[in-house]
Amino acid sequence: MRRRCIVHIDIDAFFAAVEELLDPSLKGKPVIVGGLPHERGVASTASYEARKYGVHSGMPLRKAYQLCPNGVFVRGNYQIYSAFSKKLFRVLSRYTPDVEEASLDEAYLDLTRCRPLYSSFFHTIRDIKHKVEKELGLTVSVGVGPNKLLAKLATSKAKPGGLFEVEAGGEEKFLKNLGIASLPGIGPKTQVILRMLNIHKIGDLWGLPRATLRSLFGLNGDELYLQSRGIDSRPLVMTSIPKSVSRETTFLEDIWDRRLLLAHLAYLCDRLTLPLRKAHLFAHIIEVKVRYSDFKTEVRRRLLISPLQEMGKIYRIAQDLFLQLFSSSRLSLRLVGVKASDLVRARPLSLFEPYSERQEKLGFAVDQVRGKYGFGSLLTIRERMLEGLYGFEKERGFVLKTASLTK
Repeated sequence: MRRRCIVHIDIDAFFAAVEELLDPSLKGKPVIVGGLPHERGVASTASYEARKYGVHSGMPLRKAYQLCPNGVFVRGNYQIYSAFSKKLFRVLSRYTPDVEEASLDEAYLDLTRCRPLYSSFFHTIRDIKHKVEKELGLTVSVGVGPNKLLAKLATSKAKPGGLFEVEAGGEEKFLKNLGIASLPGIGPKTQVILRMLNIHKIGDLWGLPRATLRSLFGLNGDELYLQSRGIDSRPLVMTSIPKSVSRETTFLEDIWDRRLLLAHLAYLCDRLTLPLRKAHLFAHIIEVKVRYSDFKTEVRRRLLISPLQEMGKIYRIAQDLFLQLFSSSRLSLRLVGVKASDLVRARPLSLFEPYSERQEKLGFAVDQVRGKYGFGSLLTIRERMLEGLYGFEKERGFVLKTASLTK
């Protein structure tokens, strides 16, 4: 059987690297993207200089500040990062049509079908790395292997800024001394169990029979058995339909005012429907999340027979779900979020709710105006109230999380 050539490419410290490129004075400094140190959000990305202090993505900003008080904290700009991401995938598509968009800054390429076009895969991969870094101005790490698992693990070995290939016949040697945490899907609980069994490296797992792993971890045990041996038959996924799109906000101060919370919910729904229209997606499930001042988090969701894309209809459902959560509590809120999931490209026709293109055309017209004059050029009445109270376009009073698209 012909050996596949899978390439994994990852932009190093993506958000922080873009900020350094836009502002060269940040180079060499510990840069933390995600918000300001007094805010209650989390770090999206930390530069390698910041990581030396123990800062990592997902860490609360205030904790990051405690570890790295001399760090440079920036809120970031999702639109700019998205533009760099599109440029990345345009470069990669020149070399093969088989490209999987794993995230904004991460991709898998399958060069196997393009074998006749290239005299040497290794030289081609070096050329891909060089072209990406030259055209984006950012450093990337590249891993090469016979499947997605080994290619991604090779990228971890190559970081930062290197290129590493798992050569044919060298899979066992490569995996043997890697820590068990290197394997995807091994969380803290699994690690505790494995370490109780004196298993610290991937090679240690080879001594456990498949049946033992299955008895310990169920179906995940089968996956663990295969992954520890570098076996991964997953194909590249070229479809770009995400599983969900979400927007959420962590407030700088807990909020009790229902009018203000509903105004912000309308703003989040407006932001949510923008990528839906752009990708021609409709949602079967609408979900609202709140986090109370005591840190308790609750979620309400609704399954829709006829999927939606229109902001007004999505807001009405989100409003109803929100009021179910908020009216039953005497606590103020520190976070509110809205999510659209179970997404489809084509909107099924409904016998009970004839579909009109009018709202869809209106949405696209609004997007065009906002694209030219800024998001704040057209706002709903509720959003205008929010703008008047807090000036959200300047992000005063809120920590606005970047777009979350789950694939």
